[in-house]
Amino acid sequence: MTRFRNTYTTLTTFVSAAVLLISTTVPASASPMASDPLSSSTTTAVRAQVTALGANRTYTYVPTNNTSVGDPIVTAYWTPERMKSAIPTDTPTSTTEVNRQIDELEQPALADEPVTDGSSPVTAILNAITPQAVTPVTNFSKTNGKVFFRNQTDGKDYVCSGASVNSRSKRLVVTAGHCVHGGPGKDWHTNWIFAPGYSNGATYGTYQAATLRTLNDWINYGESGRGFNSDVAFVTTYSGSTSGDTVVNAVGGHGFRWGGGTGFDVSIFGYPTNLSGGQSMWACWGSSQTGWNGLYKFNHITGCDFGGGSSGGPWLDEYSNTTGLGYVRSVTSNGPADNSYLRGPYFDSRVNDLFVAANKDW
Repeated sequence: MTRFRNTYTTLTTFVSAAVLLISTTVPASASPMASDPLSSSTTTAVRAQVTALGANRTYTYVPTNNTSVGDPIVTAYWTPERMKSAIPTDTPTSTTEVNRQIDELEQPALADEPVTDGSSPVTAILNAITPQAVTPVTNFSKTNGKVFFRNQTDGKDYVCSGASVNSRSKRLVVTAGHCVHGGPGKDWHTNWIFAPGYSNGATYGTYQAATLRTLNDWINYGESGRGFNSDVAFVTTYSGSTSGDTVVNAVGGHGFRWGGGTGFDVSIFGYPTNLSGGQSMWACWGSSQTGWNGLYKFNHITGCDFGGGSSGGPWLDEYSNTTGLGYVRSVTSNGPADNSYLRGPYFDSRVNDLFVAANKDW
C-alpha cells in the first residue's frame, strides 16, 4: 500500500494524468540481453532552443564558453509570476490507447534484463548554495525539482518534474520524454529550465537546457504503448544561475539503475498540480508492480493521487532519508484521469544507451 503525506511536514505525493518519466547515470559494464524488437533504442538530441517573445523568433543559443549559465533571454522569461501560472503537461490517459496497436504485433514478453547500476548517487560539493527566495521545504531532496518550458505548438507555458542524475558531465537532468518533445508531428519545447528544490517560488537557482535528448519511439509514436514505453529524456544543462557550477555539484545527483524486475520498493517525487497547486514537492512510497499498456510492460503503483505536473518525477530505488539520494529506475509517465495509479517506463538497456549518449552531449 502506498503512503503519502503533505510536503509541508516531511513528505508528499506525485502522479499524473499526463505522461511522465526519469532516470540516472554512469555507463554499465554488463552485457545486456536483447531488447524488445518492437522497441527502438535510437535517440535524437537537439541543441535547446530559445523563444524570444519581443523579437517574435525562436533560435538556438550558442554559448561563448563552457561556464555559461545560458541565454539571458530565458532567465528573464521565467519570472516568479510566469512560473506560478504555468500549467501541467496533460495528455490523453494511457488507457485510451490500449486498443490502438497498428504495427505493434503480438509476441511473447522477453525476460527481465539483469539489474545494473549505471552510476552511483553523489552529494553536492557546494554547501553554500542558498534558495533565491524563501527557505525550501525540509526533508525533501533538492536533487529533485520542477521543470518549466514553452510549448511551441500552442505557445503556452508548462510544468513537469525531474531530478539531477550523477554522470561524468555532472550536468544531466532526467524527466519524461513528453516534457522535452510534443510527440508525433510536434516539436521540441523551448525555454526549458530545471528548478531544483522548487517550493512556492523559491528554488536553488535555475539550470537552462543546453541539449535535449529522448528516444525516437517517443517522438514517433507518442501516446501509445510503444511511445509511453520510451517516455524518458535526459537533458544536459548549463551552469546554474546562482551556483555558477554544474547541477550535480550544486545540489547532488541520484544514481542510475536499469534492468531487474518491475517490483521494487520505490519512492516517487514530483509536483502534482492537484496537490498544493503544484507549488510544493510531494512524495509517495510503496512497492511497485507490473502494469501493461497493450503489449508493453511498465512499472505500476496505486494510491499516490498524483495529477498533472508530476510527469517526469523520479522513481527511486534505495532512497535514503539521510542523504536525500537514491537510484532512478523509472519516471512518472502516464495514468488514468482519476489518478488511481501511476505508470513509469521500464528502464532497460535502451534507456542505458540513452543515458550513455546524453553523457556525451557536453
